[in-house]
Amino acid sequence: MVENLHLQRMMVLSHPPKIAAATRKDISGAAGIAAHTDSANLSKRESARWVGIDALPFLTSTESGKQFLATAFPRALARGMPAESCPVSAVAAGAPGTPRGTVAGEALQNCIAKIVPAQSGCGCRLVALDDLITVPPEEIAYATGSSARMHSASLGINLLLVAEETSGGETLLRDLRGPVAHLARGEDNVVTLIFLSTGRRFDGYRIPIGFRRGRIAERIYAVDADGNRLSLLIGFEPDELAGGAGAWLAWPPEG
Repeated sequence: MVENLHLQRMMVLSHPPKIAAATRKDISGAAGIAAHTDSANLSKRESARWVGIDALPFLTSTESGKQFLATAFPRALARGMPAESCPVSAVAAGAPGTPRGTVAGEALQNCIAKIVPAQSGCGCRLVALDDLITVPPEEIAYATGSSARMHSASLGINLLLVAEETSGGETLLRDLRGPVAHLARGEDNVVTLIFLSTGRRFDGYRIPIGFRRGRIAERIYAVDADGNRLSLLIGFEPDELAGGAGAWLAWPPEG
């Protein structure tokens, strides 16, 4: 374990080396690039700068990021590629002396292993390697809150909300007047949503879509004890909803 996590610093570059694998066949080549990638050499670049990790909320606020920060070198964090449609990530670490390329390859392999058939066209790219951010800074932006759209025809619900992560990793949904509902996620993409004013509970499932400003955008479909259906979209940008993603509020066809 690494002590004093918030004292860590990471190097950021405008154009870092791309360490990525579209398929498992590409992992060996990517690992070779990682083996020769280190902050000591890259620090000579004009765009190189060191930042404290508190300036990198993608690392400090996500489960995979926190796992990465909690491990000693060598370590690597991989994320789905393209991030917008590939909602997977993985961390790998090795014992002291383990080659950097080996750990990078393991992170990419673990990430690719999480890709499901429905996510065809997805690969994985390293986001961080030891003390180096391996994507351009704009690609690790992280929203402190994200937009949400909730709909239930039978209950007359049609709300625009803000989704905020809680300290326990769950989600609080708010409108302009205050908290509206609480969302908890379980294993196998199971979800539970509870309205705070009434205690009405909905149970259902989530469909992760991809990353938007560092957060997973997801479709959620749930039903209450009376059979009322509710759909919820979290993390999509307003123009994306207007451009077609809003159609996902409709309940998926049963199959």
